[in-house]
Amino acid sequence: KLSSSSASSTGFSSSWEESEEDISSDPERTLDQAPAFLQTLDQQKPRVSKSWRKIKNMVHWSPFVMSFKKKYPWIQLAGHAGSFKAAANGRILKKHCESEQRCLDRLMNDVLKPYVPAYHGDVVKDGERYNQMEDLLAEFDSPCVMDCKMGVRTYLEEELIKARKKPSLRKDMYQKMIEVDPDAPTEEENVLRAVTKPRYMQWRETISSTATLGFRIEGIKKEDGTVNRDFKKTRTKDQVMEAFREFTRGNRNVLNSYLNRLKGIRATLETSPFFKCHEVM
Repeated sequence: KLSSSSASSTGFSSSWEESEEDISSDPERTLDQAPAFLQTLDQQKPRVSKSWRKIKNMVHWSPFVMSFKKKYPWIQLAGHAGSFKAAANGRILKKHCESEQRCLDRLMNDVLKPYVPAYHGDVVKDGERYNQMEDLLAEFDSPCVMDCKMGVRTYLEEELIKARKKPSLRKDMYQKMIEVDPDAPTEEENVLRAVTKPRYMQWRETISSTATLGFRIEGIKKEDGTVNRDFKKTRTKDQVMEAFREFTRGNRNVLNSYLNRLKGIRATLETSPFFKCHEVM
C-alpha cells in the first residue's frame, strides 16, 4: 500500500475500509532483513516437502484467452475478490481508484518503474472504470506464484488513530480470530463475540512474520494448480524458510535471483523521488 504522507495519494492495495487484515509491528526492522533472511535460507539444505491441500473451491478460477492464444487459469491468491478482471494483450484490469491512478502515473516517471507493473491508463468495461496494468504472468505457461505482503506494519498510523477514536465492534473479525486461534479473544470479547478493528489488526500481525521479519506470506500457488493460503500463523524464521524451500525446491539459482532482485530494489528506493515523499505500506 502506498500513501502520501500528506494523505494526497494511496497505494496499490485496497483502502483502510476495504482492508481485511491490518496491524502494528516492530518499527525498528530495516530493509536489511529480507536479504539476510534469503542468505540464511540459501545456506540451508532442502527439507522433505509437506503435502499440499487442494482448496480449489476457495480459488477464483476464470480461464481466459490471451492475445497470443494461450489459455491459463486466473487465480487471485490474496486481496479482495472481484477487484481484478482479465484483459487482452497481456494486461489486467483493477477497479479504478483515483489515488492509486496518481501513484501509477508518478511511478511511470520514477526510477522505480522497472520494479512495478506497467500502467496503461484507465478503461471502462461493462459500465465500470478500471486501471489497466501489465499482467506479469502473461508469458508464463504454468506459473508458480508466492504472494508476500512486505513491511513491518500494514496500516497507516492515521488510520489506526481514526479507528480508535470511533471504535466499533466487529463480529466478523471476532469470527476470523477464533478460526485461527480460539484462545486469542479475551473473556470480554468472548462474551460480546466481537472485537474492534484495531484489536484485530494488532493481533493479526503479531501472529505472523510481519512483526518479526518485516514481511509475511499470504499464499502460494504451484504449477499444478494447488494453492495454499494457510500461512496466518507462519511467524518464525524457520517456518518461513521452510515455505521458501518448498516453493523453490531448494534451487540456489532461484534464491540468488531473489536476493539480487531485493538488493536492486533497495538501491533504487534510496534514489527514488517517489519513495522519499510517500509512506509505503
